[in-house]
Amino acid sequence: MRIVLDLQGCQSVSRLRGIGRYSFALAKAIIRNAGEHEIWIVLNDLFPETIDLIRAAFEEVIPVERIATFSLPSFSLYQGARDWRTRAAEIIREYAIAELEPDLVHISSLFEGYVDVSVSSVKAYDKVTLTAVTLYDLIPFLNPEKYLTDLGFKKHYFGKIEALKRVDVVLTISAYCGEEAVRELGIPTERITNISSAVAESFACSTISEEDILSLWARFGISRPFVMTTGTVEPRKNLEGLIVAYSKLPSELRKKYQLLLVCQATEANRIKLFDLAVKHGLASDDLVLAGYVSDKDLIGLYTACHLFVFPSLHEGFGLPALEAMACGSAVIASGATSIPEVIGRDDALFNPLDLQQMADMIERALSDGDYRQSLKDHAAVQVRKFSWDATGKRALQAFEKEYEARFVESARLKRTAEARYQSLIETLTALELPVTEADFATGADAIAANQRAGRRKQILVDVSVLCENGARSGIQRVTRAIVRQLLSAPPANWEVRPVRLDRSVMLYCYANHFLHTLGMGDRSIDGDDEWVDSQQGDIFLGLDLVADCVPHAEGWFAAQRRRGVNIYFVVYDLLPVRYPNWFPEVIATDFPPWLTTIGTIADGLICISRTVADDLMTWLDTSSVERARELKISYFRLGADIESSQPSTGMPDNANIILAAMRERPTFLIVGTVEPCRGHAQAFGAFEQLWARGVDVNLVIVGKAGWGVGELPDRLREHPEDGQRFFWLQGISDEFLEKVYEASKCLLAPSHGKGFGLPLIEAAQKGLPILARDLSVFREVAGQSAYYFSGDADGDLAAAVEVWLSLQKKGSVPASTRLEWITWKQSAEQISKVMLQDAWYRRWQSK
Repeated sequence: MRIVLDLQGCQSVSRLRGIGRYSFALAKAIIRNAGEHEIWIVLNDLFPETIDLIRAAFEEVIPVERIATFSLPSFSLYQGARDWRTRAAEIIREYAIAELEPDLVHISSLFEGYVDVSVSSVKAYDKVTLTAVTLYDLIPFLNPEKYLTDLGFKKHYFGKIEALKRVDVVLTISAYCGEEAVRELGIPTERITNISSAVAESFACSTISEEDILSLWARFGISRPFVMTTGTVEPRKNLEGLIVAYSKLPSELRKKYQLLLVCQATEANRIKLFDLAVKHGLASDDLVLAGYVSDKDLIGLYTACHLFVFPSLHEGFGLPALEAMACGSAVIASGATSIPEVIGRDDALFNPLDLQQMADMIERALSDGDYRQSLKDHAAVQVRKFSWDATGKRALQAFEKEYEARFVESARLKRTAEARYQSLIETLTALELPVTEADFATGADAIAANQRAGRRKQILVDVSVLCENGARSGIQRVTRAIVRQLLSAPPANWEVRPVRLDRSVMLYCYANHFLHTLGMGDRSIDGDDEWVDSQQGDIFLGLDLVADCVPHAEGWFAAQRRRGVNIYFVVYDLLPVRYPNWFPEVIATDFPPWLTTIGTIADGLICISRTVADDLMTWLDTSSVERARELKISYFRLGADIESSQPSTGMPDNANIILAAMRERPTFLIVGTVEPCRGHAQAFGAFEQLWARGVDVNLVIVGKAGWGVGELPDRLREHPEDGQRFFWLQGISDEFLEKVYEASKCLLAPSHGKGFGLPLIEAAQKGLPILARDLSVFREVAGQSAYYFSGDADGDLAAAVEVWLSLQKKGSVPASTRLEWITWKQSAEQISKVMLQDAWYRRWQSK
């Protein structure tokens, strides 16, 4: 079966209460015990702040592509069934889930939605798919004068009651709850399964030191051994009854034990409870009220208390009693509703309305050591009867039973994608409610976002800079080469679509015009750059560097993550954050927020070398990046077959003269834009020293003048050796660069920092030896296939060149032909393997 778990109960305000904890634990248990069943989780995108947290909580137990979101039209609260958007949201939710083609849908919390944006319904649109619901209790239904005083909420609640009657499988958290559903609502017994409940693993017996006990006492205002209960301040919890019963204890027992109520009381309720205690003769320190208590402290209080009393009048299950028993507490409790199922011992139960009987049992538990010890011994046995795995298995068995009974009928009634869509439109059209064009528009957007059937998954490759100006910088050469490879050989069952950022609105659109200029990809795609239409499971690959704008587009990326799009960025290096003085102010200013943004919004970062990946991990440890989920880090190698990157062509008129001059003497070649980080100034100074000493060598620089090199460009252009033993070639084609490589004797790589070092690879392809600065990334790329130098003085490099020339004469320079390199096709395959096969190098988690 394909089982879809609607976990809005873990998204709404209920996530902070018992329903949220139950929903979470049951889902985990179902997944653990699913066997061959395929489990999906669906979440409501109107709760954006919860989606990452839930994905983080489940991604270790379920493939992340099976944690989907559904998009809904925004709607106003408190509107109820007479509001078009509210009704449309119910129908669109069912349609979105039907697009997953489930066999059964389980709703963790049916009764929410009036005061928040939770949306649930049963067979409002999809009459075929089996629906299951967890029923926690019917307390509001049985006590409307207390819980249903708001007429709007009352109508909402009773609408959910009617929906509950249409449910195929009702999972109750106690046998008593199921009996109530049969008795009060007339739901057939065969539709109901008691799956019970359990406690979290953290609630367990442990040893607590005297020091820890005293610390707990100090934090909560406790001054002596105590009797304890937990519960909200409302009539059914019977906290007032417990206070009165406690007042009936002999005075010597009250002097020995305090009464602690963990109840998060409002100020008005605190006054009411203390006034009641005084009225019945309790001393000022006999009663202690605790507000919010963390799970850690609650476990400590359960463990340290002398007795736990649970006086409730009505419970769906009675989890606090079981939690206390799990922590080794002696527990006595009310004999009402479902609570006896939890306690499992008649002589530990009292009539919650008979306050004297309650007092007598408390007195016995405090005075009779053997009885109290027997309660503790019983708790250790009783608590083992409850486990989340058993609860999850019962739920699955109920699903399987109903599915087997209805399989033939369900299969016969299944709709095609086209039929589902047509039925959706008909159902929405049939809503006889006031509606506006804006309502239709927001509904249409949600429907489009939820359509899945028949769509191929997309890899959205960012080419924003490349498609705007065709830049030939190193990054754009990589972008062009990788996108061409992905387009020519897309991963199986994936569609590759170049995309670009529209800077006017900070939203991404398909770069269709650019795609057609490449002459690749699907020729049927329209030439207009329409807005990106993404779906659950798509991939965004930030291949181009758009550092100035990505932080401003964070809202778009956040929306994609909520939708279930996996977001990855390529990181070329970290030099602008490590050495900002090497870069123009705009880059030094834009790069750090870009890096912080992608560290926050991305699922993974893919670096162009292991060295960059390690640098990135180090930077993250000192950064301000905060995230709920791990950040995956990996790397790939750049390709080096220049013919696959759509190389430029063309030769200058003086090409033959330059190439002939290069062949007259040993030529050292530097490839890269003239910038501070590339080491050109040191290199030129070194060669000036060599020429002054009569060393007959050439220096060739291939690369345009960049930023921050001061007077160096003038110095290069005006040098006496220009056109003799020095050549500065700016803006040359890839075709001419190939010839320059072939005419050179040595590639010189003097960069102070690099992300990869592609010229080393290109040189090795020509058999050109390499003289490189001793950088870890160059060691990673070239290994033993290069000769390395260190030192920042001109003389350091001049000396290294002379040593290299000496070794070259002896035939002893390291042979670059041993350097391993890959093609751009292989490079693209490496990126695909990282993204599609989870081939990650390291993972980082914010502290």
